[in-house]
Amino acid sequence: MTGVMYKKTAIVVALLCNLIYIIECNDVCGERRDNLGNRRCSKRCATNQDCVSAKKKCLCDGACGLSCINTNMKCVDIEGSRIPHGHVEIIPFNQFGAVAKYRCDDGYTLFGITGRVCQGDETWSRQAPTCNLTRHVIEKQECGRPPQVNHAHHSGPRNVMSHPLGSTLLYECDAGFTARKDVVVRAWCVGDGVWVGPNLTCSHAGCDLLPDIPSGTVHIIPPNMIGGRARYSCYPGFHLVGRIERTCQSDGQWDGSPPSCEKVVCGRPPEVEHASHDAPTDQLQFQAGTQLTYTCVFGYYREGAPRSMCTGEGQWVGPRMTCKARNCGAPGEINNGWRDPGYKFTFPSRVTYHCNEGFELLGRAFRECQSNGEWSGILPTCEPIECQELGPPLHGTMIGSGRTYGSLIRFVCNDGYKVVGSAERRCQADRLWSGQEARCEEIDCGVPGPLWNGYVDGHRTTVGSVYFFRCYARTTFDGPAFAAQCLETGQWSQNLPKCLGQCQVPAILNGSVVAGQEGVWVDHGTAITYTCKEGLELNDTSEISCNNGTWKVIPRCVPAPCKTAPPQMDNGHRVFFNMNHGDRARYFCMEGYRLRNDHRYLTCNFGVWEGPTPQCEENFCPNPGSIPNGQIYKKGHFGKFIFKEYIVTIKHGDRLEYECQRNYKLVGPSGAACVNGKWSPPNRPRCIPARHPILPKLWRPMEEQ
Repeated sequence: MTGVMYKKTAIVVALLCNLIYIIECNDVCGERRDNLGNRRCSKRCATNQDCVSAKKKCLCDGACGLSCINTNMKCVDIEGSRIPHGHVEIIPFNQFGAVAKYRCDDGYTLFGITGRVCQGDETWSRQAPTCNLTRHVIEKQECGRPPQVNHAHHSGPRNVMSHPLGSTLLYECDAGFTARKDVVVRAWCVGDGVWVGPNLTCSHAGCDLLPDIPSGTVHIIPPNMIGGRARYSCYPGFHLVGRIERTCQSDGQWDGSPPSCEKVVCGRPPEVEHASHDAPTDQLQFQAGTQLTYTCVFGYYREGAPRSMCTGEGQWVGPRMTCKARNCGAPGEINNGWRDPGYKFTFPSRVTYHCNEGFELLGRAFRECQSNGEWSGILPTCEPIECQELGPPLHGTMIGSGRTYGSLIRFVCNDGYKVVGSAERRCQADRLWSGQEARCEEIDCGVPGPLWNGYVDGHRTTVGSVYFFRCYARTTFDGPAFAAQCLETGQWSQNLPKCLGQCQVPAILNGSVVAGQEGVWVDHGTAITYTCKEGLELNDTSEISCNNGTWKVIPRCVPAPCKTAPPQMDNGHRVFFNMNHGDRARYFCMEGYRLRNDHRYLTCNFGVWEGPTPQCEENFCPNPGSIPNGQIYKKGHFGKFIFKEYIVTIKHGDRLEYECQRNYKLVGPSGAACVNGKWSPPNRPRCIPARHPILPKLWRPMEEQ
């Protein structure tokens, strides 16, 4: 019994460990092993971000270690499968990390693993176990009375109360009863005197015969037993209304109600495109045997059988025909154009003609295929488009001729002149020439400039003219050349130069120029550096350079800030917000300490913290003296002791306790504490003589009665 309990405990622990290891224990997952045989491992990972697909997560896959697993994957379905003398159960359900738990029937022992895990490659771990007959010491040598099955009997003697080990009995149902499928009809006497089997249920044999229905029949599908079926059918010309089958129930009764057979009628006849039949259009029902004839509408001709008939099953058969449109043949092509559509020439199709760009349509734009198979109208034509005649401009010539669509004309001006407008014009589909009207104008480069801090020197601005560039005093010339010539392109041969102004070195208060002299003039782009007197510094450290007669920045010498924080203080702390010139730092002492000489501040003065250095000293409480007719004690961690009058170093947090002598009682507080140099509470108690209360009389003398 102890061995069985141990095995059950081991199974539960193994199952829990497998589930936790695969699903939750990623942080303790082992490394991927090598030489795993047929085992296939997914992509390695450390977190879910390493998996490309959002459907995959980074999970522990046993010997494969942390891998990208699709949590919706399933292993080979083994749930409900049996092993010889045992069965298997999937916990919780078939997906990654599920456990297949194996158990054996009574009298058999499991050999192999008790659980298999669904792995990332859709396989179950390791091999399935087997169930073998238990071969331990048999305490009982026989089995008792065989198991009883309702409405069934076994093959053994009826009055025998015991059977030897290894006996086998065969069960079968009593007359009038049948067994369900997939049953165990044998019982075995196995170890410890236990019967194994049977697994058998016997039910009533069948139901009563059913009568035929009007205009139809019923057929019971053999054999007539529980679960058997009866199927109904109708004669030709009738259709079944209700259930086609009924089932024999366990109580011997047929389920449901019998159907009925109704006379067959057909519904609306089938439709044929571009055709009509000879029945009234509002008739919706037709009796079996009715025949209809179909005719194609005007402009279409028939191919196939035109008749349709209502059958005994309520279905229309036929017609097997189609109505095809009459074909007018190709309507003809046009030069310099096309037709749309270009392939459909049957009634009542229409084709539309279009001209290519630069051509216009003369005639009707469309033709229709008529019911007689002929095209309407006549074929149109496409004629080229013409534009207005053009001439050469003044001081120029025209190259090209023609005025039909697509014709190209170019315009060229004489020397010293340029084309204003379009140098090329083309005849367009809208009968207009592209671009703007061309004319020839004399080329003029215009006066170059303006030249800031200088001027230009010249008179004419036409082709070949020359202008000179000149700068004013205290400026620097910056350009490729001192003159430029007007070109035939209408542009000057050289870009306009620059006359960059010089700057005068300024003087600043409490500062001086490094490696330079104040008041002198320097060229554009020159940079200078200033230095300030001790305790001062420049308010702007950016580059000081001359930019076309103006300094980018002129700094000032201002008091320097403190470079370091104010000093720390023992038994206290400091508070400051900035370290600029004039800023102050305030000091505070901790509980039980006070500032010596009330020096609370240090001030930042030209980069140095100045002022008396604050210091914190202990803040002692005064000696409380003595109490007449009483005693003062000091309380400590290890008890209390008498407080002497000569003690003066009474620190913050020290506590006193007051007591009165015998026959005196205390009036006031029973103790005090030293808080920042003051006693709390501040008033001391007094010891006054104590008075005993009057005792009540326990008895009264006879004289007082």
